Amino acid sequence: MKTAIESPQAKAERLLMDMFPDKDDLKKLTASNRSHEKMDLLRQTIAQLIIEGIPTAVIARILKTGQATIQYHARWLEKNGRIVKPSRFAHWIDAREV
Repeated sequence: MKTAIESPQAKAERLLMDMFPDKDDLKKLTASNRSHEKMDLLRQTIAQLIIEGIPTAVIARILKTGQATIQYHARWLEKNGRIVKPSRFAHWIDAREV
């Protein structure tokens, strides 16, 4: 049986469509404002995508933001006990949910 190979970009887009079936929520996520609601949505989305094994560069491209922003929020999620990396030097794609 053959299985289709899915790129991280395609997987991330599919996951975003599953998480945000309503386009308005996705627009809130990619908006240029810095509201508290957007930060919560962004952190939840980043946590879910990291747990699914999506690289931070792909997450940044999909969410139309910088990779440094994604890594900042990933460190915040780790510090606040929402995700955990297997070791200090591991990549974010190896992180798991607590």
